[in-house]
Amino acid sequence: MSKTVRTARYQQIAADVAGKIVSGGYKEGERIFARSALSVHYGVSPETSRRAIALLGDLGIVEVTKGSGCTVLSKEKAEQFRMQFSDFDSVDSLRRELTQQIENQTKSLQGLKETIQKLTDSVGHYQYKNPLQPMKMSITEDCRYLGQSIGSIQLWQHTGVTIVAIENQDKTMIISPGPYATFTAGEEIYFIGPADSWLRLERFLYNTDENEA
Repeated sequence: MSKTVRTARYQQIAADVAGKIVSGGYKEGERIFARSALSVHYGVSPETSRRAIALLGDLGIVEVTKGSGCTVLSKEKAEQFRMQFSDFDSVDSLRRELTQQIENQTKSLQGLKETIQKLTDSVGHYQYKNPLQPMKMSITEDCRYLGQSIGSIQLWQHTGVTIVAIENQDKTMIISPGPYATFTAGEEIYFIGPADSWLRLERFLYNTDENEA
């Protein structure tokens, strides 16, 4: 991200002096700050005050006399500079505000990404630590093996999944159904196996790979 361009200190000082000229604090023809006095007044280095006075001189707002400070020349030009500086400062302020908002959004998105990663890691860790925690899948009319037995379709050989229970439509639970149990629409099957068992079983029973193709 590119850095925001900020108003230089000497420009701020020049704008402040111009503002005092516009408000009548300094009048046309009046001799005002020397470089050293300006440095003390604004608490800046002599170089910064020199650049501020030079800017005011270049804009025709003051006349700089070496060793004698500067004299106010034009209230009108001071007003023009103040208006331009105010517009620039407003745009700069908006730019800084927008940059800050973007940085905050970036941090929020990064935090969300980290949270999602932690959740993913936690789920994977839970599945790894609990290989005997059964997963569940519904048998629908779309199942390719309705009426066929677990053993005849070689379920474990194809998927690595072991069915540990079947819940019938009347909510009767059959524990350890064995290889002769058949698939019936409306049942819920409970199974264990590798972390990706659910996807393996879905692909095998419903041929989802061909559907996606």
